[in-house]
Amino acid sequence: MTDLNEFLSASAGRAELFPPASAPVEGASSSKPTRATHLLGRLREAVITGKLAPGERLVVSTLAEAFAAGQTPIREALMRLASEGFIVQEDQRGFAVAPISRAELIDLTQARAEIEGLAMAWSIQHGGDDWEAGLLAACHRLLKLPKLSGDDQTITPGWSGRHLAFHQALMAGCPNRVVLQICALLSDRAERYRHLSVRYLKTPRDDRAEHEAMAQAALARDTARAVHLVQRHIQITSEILLAEIDGG
Repeated sequence: MTDLNEFLSASAGRAELFPPASAPVEGASSSKPTRATHLLGRLREAVITGKLAPGERLVVSTLAEAFAAGQTPIREALMRLASEGFIVQEDQRGFAVAPISRAELIDLTQARAEIEGLAMAWSIQHGGDDWEAGLLAACHRLLKLPKLSGDDQTITPGWSGRHLAFHQALMAGCPNRVVLQICALLSDRAERYRHLSVRYLKTPRDDRAEHEAMAQAALARDTARAVHLVQRHIQITSEILLAEIDGG
């Protein structure tokens, strides 16, 4: 079995491993974010997409220049990302991008499957006509765009935003805000692995059919099937990477 970080180091260069930054989530609020919020989002996306590589040491002055921001806002954003698990803050040594690992991948998969399954069940139980309409619209937008770009190893620009919006729409009927916040955080942390899974996909994955089936089960109020499909959808991404790592 290969350690995940060693596995990545032995693979192709970072520019090939990771796709460009994804577009903003469609359908999100049109209100203009504050500079601090915008900076935080840009740094988080740089980690998620691999522009800032796992384990990479982060120099505040260098980031300030790269992101055209002051050192204080950069430092504050890094501390926020450290609280979310994307950045590691080490005493006397500054900041580094959190490493990725087989153990974290397994833990994230288990946590997401359980919590998103719960959110899905509560969404079906409490969702009304507005929830159904929102889910139909999000599913339609997602299915209009192919997941993979022409090279079949990177995610099509804009797809990640639509994908996130679809999963948010699935769970939008859930009345528990804390559960939804946890789902959002876990999804962000798992996004790094989602980008990697595309590169190491050896057999075609019918994402379109998976998403259609989840939406249909949710709209049919078939809770058991919808929960199973959501959990299986999460597990497949993990299995793609684990098969590559364990076979290395």
